[in-house]
Amino acid sequence: MMHLFMFNAALSAVLLGGGVRAGCTDGGSGGCSPPVGEKWDHWDMAHSTYTYCFHGCPMDFFINNSDSLPNPFAGVVGVDHYFTLQGMPCVDGKPQEFAHQDALTQKWKSVFPEMRFLQYRILSAVTYDMVIQNKVLTDHDAVVRWRHAPGSETTPGNDSVCYNYISECFNDPTRINDPAHNCSFHISAAAYNWTNPTLAQWFIDEVVAPTLVHADGIWLDGIGPDNGAYMCSGVCCGYGATNSPLVQTEIDAHCAAQAAATTQVQKYLISKGGWEAQKCFNYIGPGSLPTVSDSPKECASKLTTMAARGANHSTYNAIAAYTGRTGGMQGYNDTTAAATVAAFMLMRGQHWFLGISNTNDMALATAQLMTSDYGVPEGLMQPVAGQANVFERKYEKATIRLDCNTFTGTFNEK
Repeated sequence: MMHLFMFNAALSAVLLGGGVRAGCTDGGSGGCSPPVGEKWDHWDMAHSTYTYCFHGCPMDFFINNSDSLPNPFAGVVGVDHYFTLQGMPCVDGKPQEFAHQDALTQKWKSVFPEMRFLQYRILSAVTYDMVIQNKVLTDHDAVVRWRHAPGSETTPGNDSVCYNYISECFNDPTRINDPAHNCSFHISAAAYNWTNPTLAQWFIDEVVAPTLVHADGIWLDGIGPDNGAYMCSGVCCGYGATNSPLVQTEIDAHCAAQAAATTQVQKYLISKGGWEAQKCFNYIGPGSLPTVSDSPKECASKLTTMAARGANHSTYNAIAAYTGRTGGMQGYNDTTAAATVAAFMLMRGQHWFLGISNTNDMALATAQLMTSDYGVPEGLMQPVAGQANVFERKYEKATIRLDCNTFTGTFNEK
């Protein structure tokens, strides 16, 4: 993942050592739109959560406590490649990353068949699956090569593949290339040659489309500095147009082609009822949402503003609230979970998801809130007459209320 560096994906030129170099760390959000299909169109909390499994993951907790939940867990879960051990160990010398993601998808969905599983994919050619390794070996134009010397289009290079020989991910012998993993080749990351006109369709057919067999789409990572081939396309960490395989004009073409390919991927997934979480979610943190630390007036203002947004789907694709790209509970804890769920249910529109824990455990009471079902809304949020800073919304099975004066949520079941 590129969690260690938070880049602006729209950035086309940044300062490096006093000069300007162009680069791009991901492909943007040009193909994003609201999700389609019945599996995304739910109003119950059981279907309306989001998290991401990286260092920790709540799924075993949900599975182990499934008999204590009011409804089966059915949220959206992204799974990092580190969580599936980057395809390690190898089998018959071959890495197994995509197979590991499929196996985990099937394991979890055997318990919770309506959950949405988003498999990890990355915009660099990381060779921890034979689909990628075979493409690098058999298609000369699939990845960026040293066609010319760094910074010079006129001085020939040796035409070798540019690999990431720097990041500890690939070069620490205790990590992916640990001899104990019994791999038949050194695993690394190359940079896809997105200017190859056949590459985007290959990427969709062989890397993206298979995630829809068992899972529901992808979490598409960029090319940032822990396991991407950032140095091969002039991005970050001391690499630019003067010391990478691509000069500035080639970097510009690479970025444009990568954005076009990402747009194709996002459009493809959504057209097939899938999802791309990295860019297509509108992540909204607690700074814009009601929390226990707000004054009553501020809580009411945030609640009103976000309820208006929830009522206007044209302002968002799908909202992941109280969280970020890598999941987690932001702006609330187990103590304030009920009030936060109430606020969420008052504000929300179609295709809203509440961020939940990305650790291994949570309070059972919180898990029960996150798998509740109060039916569909019967209208929009309304202020409660005669009570300042108190709001409610009627759902099919309950009237849900938030008192901003005390940040207290109540669920009056019908």
